[in-house]
Amino acid sequence: MGSEKSIVVVAGATGRAGSLIVEEALKKGYQVRALLVKPFDPPQPSGLQKEGVELIYGDLTSVESLAEVMEGAHFVISAIGSKKPFSKKENDKIDNMGNQNLARAAKAKSLQHLVVISSTGVGDSKLAVSFIYRALMGPILKAKGKSEEFIRGFGMDYTIIRPGGYAGEALSGKTVFGEGGKFSGRVTREQIAEVCVDALTNPSMKNRTLEAVDASTVKEELRPFLITIK
Repeated sequence: MGSEKSIVVVAGATGRAGSLIVEEALKKGYQVRALLVKPFDPPQPSGLQKEGVELIYGDLTSVESLAEVMEGAHFVISAIGSKKPFSKKENDKIDNMGNQNLARAAKAKSLQHLVVISSTGVGDSKLAVSFIYRALMGPILKAKGKSEEFIRGFGMDYTIIRPGGYAGEALSGKTVFGEGGKFSGRVTREQIAEVCVDALTNPSMKNRTLEAVDASTVKEELRPFLITIK
């Protein structure tokens, strides 16, 4: 990347996936600007006080505030998610409008690429998850679906990542991809962190909505739906 490191803004940096994204971005040579959100995040969150990480507060409801956070940055990764999964209002505020506002701010500041973590079960992948899961997580899935639609039609370069179900144990570590909502599986947060950072500059992931799972968890009958990402 040259002598001056590219800056990636990480929204949701204090979360389980977000903190791993910060680590992966640092490993890949980026400078990280961790977006903190009141009242959820303390001013000095544990694990983020390290070389290469800048901590800054922003308001997910304010495009102006987020634009200030993105001043001078190059990329943004959103790992935000509602902490109230059964609150339609909160889901819309975070999973929908929060991501929309991040996109608006990123475009206003001419950032190069936006990566958003969504979920399998959203949009055309709804049949890839169980009816019970869709019933329980309906408000979040709908909110994420609205933000996906907005981002795809917004006019800036993006990658939307739909993780499979998060696994608590180690898997094979080989990540495979789908497109079009035809399959599901499980994946680790470490794998998704790597995928998100790779998507920042990988041309084959540009302007696509991709399902990402561990290869070992894909059922044999669903393997024909796998796609190749270079």
